[in-house]
Amino acid sequence: MLIPKNQRKKLVKKMLAILSVMALLLLFAAYTVNRQGATWPEEIVQVVIAPVQGAFQRLTRSVEGILATVKSYQELRAENAELRARLGEAITLEARLTELRKENERLRRMLALRETSEYELIAAEVIARDPNNWFSLVTINKGSRHGVRQRMAVITTDGLIGSVFSVSPTTAQVQLLTDPRRSVSAIIQRSRETGAVGTVESDPQSPGYLRMMQLPRDANVLPGDSVISSGLGGVFPKGLLIGFVLSVAEDEQGLTINATLQPAATFNRLEEVFVVIPGAATEPETGDVQEEPLQETELQEGDVF
Repeated sequence: MLIPKNQRKKLVKKMLAILSVMALLLLFAAYTVNRQGATWPEEIVQVVIAPVQGAFQRLTRSVEGILATVKSYQELRAENAELRARLGEAITLEARLTELRKENERLRRMLALRETSEYELIAAEVIARDPNNWFSLVTINKGSRHGVRQRMAVITTDGLIGSVFSVSPTTAQVQLLTDPRRSVSAIIQRSRETGAVGTVESDPQSPGYLRMMQLPRDANVLPGDSVISSGLGGVFPKGLLIGFVLSVAEDEQGLTINATLQPAATFNRLEEVFVVIPGAATEPETGDVQEEPLQETELQEGDVF
């Protein structure tokens, strides 16, 4: 293919220019390859360029440092987030293990009580509680289908807490001793004096505490004494631990003495309970002190919370 004349001239000029530049470079290389030192133009160029090169190098190092810092920060943030997540999991696991240990301890105590108790017991869990009547009623997850009946005594591994008020097929409501409408006849375990029977009821001055009323003026009662159910009245079996005497004082007339009691059971935290099935061991004894009956007129069986 023929190349036009004008294009051939341009191509020739380009090739000559390239060859001329290459020739000059070769000559410059041959001139400086064995020469010691630099010419004054080269020295001027070096003086001018050196600060620029230094500044450029410092800038480069600074940028590299910033990039490294940013990368390190991002890595630290990622590591921190991972550690926080692992710490949260560890805390949750530790809390769960603590709860399982406590539950295991409660279940062991319940098993020990059931194996050693002279009474036949039905184990149940507290599933509901009225915040407005915290010390009055609780609901348990066992009912008539499980053998629970009205007026049966209810205990924990620590002591007596109340009696069954109402029953449905699968649940029951328990009226606590700290309910002002509930009372139980009791005696001092240490002395067990004949006739020294009092009535334990809720202490209106101290919610969650109990008081023992109508004890004879000469009753042998001391702080620290254990108070147990007397078995009178036909609801609560004899010998169930109710609480411990905190203080003793005469009534306003000075005819009887009253005692303030620390409940044996923790009414603030009721989780697992036992319903006591009446039997030969729970037959009521004769006597003239009766437990206060359930006041169904104030609380109907249909009440749900």
